Amino acid sequence: MSAYQYGMFRPVTQGLAPKAPAVGEAIRRVRQQKRMSQAELAQRARLTQATVSRIESGARRGDMETLALIAAALGLALWILIKRAEGVRLLFATVRPR
Repeated sequence: MSAYQYGMFRPVTQGLAPKAPAVGEAIRRVRQQKRMSQAELAQRARLTQATVSRIESGARRGDMETLALIAAALGLALWILIKRAEGVRLLFATVRPR
């Protein structure tokens, strides 16, 4: 029996991407914080409102290109959106020169 048959090894990519509902919830939270409607987000991202709705609800898993369009429309970098979906709170400090 090999180690793969015992489940000791997994492909490196397995488990790295956040689940679709988590990404959708992160998109919804940011959109609502910015007081933006689904229709407005869809227009800014050049997507349909139905696509945004399905991604937010977790019914559809957005590919990286679609998520990048949504992140840009929200004014975020894609990695920040993904980190928010993973539940990571990001803190940024402003540094003032002396």
